[in-house]
Amino acid sequence: MRDNNYHIEMTVVTPLCVGTGNDNDWVRGIDYVQKDGKVYVLDLQKAAANGTDINKLTELFLKGDEKGICTLLGNQLEETAIRVFPQPAFTQNPIKSFLRTQLYDKPIVAGSSIKGSIRSALFKALRTTEEDNESVFGNMKDGTDFMRFIRVGDIEMPSTLLVNTKLFNLRTDGKGWAGGWKQGMRETTATYNPTGFNTLYECVEPEEKGYGTIEMAGNAYQLMLKYSKEANRISHTNQKTTLMETGIQTLFHAINAATRSYLQKEKAFFEKYTAERSEEVNDCIEKLLGMIPSDDSFCLMKMSAGVGFHSITGDWEYDDYDKTGEWESGKHQGKKKYKSRKIAEYKHALLLMGFVKLRTMSQDETDQANEQLSKEHSILLDNLMAPIKATEEALRLAEEARRQKEREKEEERCRQEAYTQLMREAKQLYTEEQWDQAIAKAREAGNIYPTLSETAALIEQCESAKKIKEFATKEENEKKERFRQPLADVLKGITSVGNLIGTTAKWLKMNEHVFGEDESTIFTEAFHRLSPKEQLNIRKKVKDLEKAVGTESANLLISKVTSSKQ
Repeated sequence: MRDNNYHIEMTVVTPLCVGTGNDNDWVRGIDYVQKDGKVYVLDLQKAAANGTDINKLTELFLKGDEKGICTLLGNQLEETAIRVFPQPAFTQNPIKSFLRTQLYDKPIVAGSSIKGSIRSALFKALRTTEEDNESVFGNMKDGTDFMRFIRVGDIEMPSTLLVNTKLFNLRTDGKGWAGGWKQGMRETTATYNPTGFNTLYECVEPEEKGYGTIEMAGNAYQLMLKYSKEANRISHTNQKTTLMETGIQTLFHAINAATRSYLQKEKAFFEKYTAERSEEVNDCIEKLLGMIPSDDSFCLMKMSAGVGFHSITGDWEYDDYDKTGEWESGKHQGKKKYKSRKIAEYKHALLLMGFVKLRTMSQDETDQANEQLSKEHSILLDNLMAPIKATEEALRLAEEARRQKEREKEEERCRQEAYTQLMREAKQLYTEEQWDQAIAKAREAGNIYPTLSETAALIEQCESAKKIKEFATKEENEKKERFRQPLADVLKGITSVGNLIGTTAKWLKMNEHVFGEDESTIFTEAFHRLSPKEQLNIRKKVKDLEKAVGTESANLLISKVTSSKQ
């Protein structure tokens, strides 16, 4: 006996949902909203990134206010969604979500789900009357459980869509049991209505394919039989050994047999219990039965959400689904047992859910599938990494911008410091009346900040002060030149006593002369040239005269000019 590893292609035949449990259902007005024929599964983090008021959005989530959420998100609804689906039908109920991989966020059919369906088929094939699961398969605790020697890998699927489902139910019509569609908790009618007690499932649609593995660990099984202390109580050893030795085709045979038996009984059930559009379900069953190969080259298997009671138990309890009996107690007392079927509506046809085809792949097919999967993963990884890379690039640019801002800030500080120093020096030079140097410093400061008016104002101030100083200097020089002449020439044209005294005083000071006899004579002559009326003012200017020529000279001069006058 040897180990056999098989590469498997799974093809979805009718809408398939591998659920994640009720806790992960998408709740209307909290996880998803319906608008304009689409279903939007929302992401709070995306909403925050788009600038949505999270407090307001959270408040609407708590209320389950679908309309308010749509209004708040507005044209950002699609950007805020992690998934957007065409809406197959309106529903008030939670949506059943599909299991996904954590890394690539791809829909995945768990190996454990496939293995569960295989186990059910093998249970039907191996079981004899009154046997339970443990007696058929062995015990996990002591290592004799047969299913641990059949190992099934997860299968990644390409994509999903939403499929509307209805419950086909039985009802009493006064004459007995009849088929119907469940419209409410206590209402089942013969009329098909796509809404009302309907549920949307996230499904992989028919014709989609995925790839995985099934390992039949024959060596490990043989060693268990050889060395296990419990081997002597293991049932169906010959059949299990044959399965391990002959491999996947024998396993396919068991699955096909279970599927055929199930579908034949379902066909009889739907032929007896009819309702509007129930013939479409029978058409689906006929097509499924026709797909089962006579040579078991592949298998047709029912699995996952919507499998129903009969499929998950190995379908051993009833040879006829009409003979399930009625509940004898409890809330369902008097009702027929196991009367409900989950029916999917896909492309306007009613189908049983969850049928898949499994076939083995050649090495070339496996290599091509792995290559394609690798390419898809690479693209997905790039897409997943894109936000991270974008964030890293944004952080890098932000850091670069921060450093540039620091550099600019330091440069600005240096400019301000240089400007302040130059203006300080310019103002000091202005105070020291070094106008040209002050203007040069101010212009140098103006080159640092050309738009500031302070430098222009200081330059203008310096130039104005310079002109005033130059004018004063010129005037002073002209005055000095005038007073370098003889006193007689300076006093020509004097018309007042005050001007005579003042001019004489300035001439004496500028020429560092002492008022002597000659000066006295010239002063007297100038005095006599004044008008008589003006001469009378001499006594009013005694103090000015004393300051100009000295007290003694003043007294003599006054005496002289007054006596000469007399």
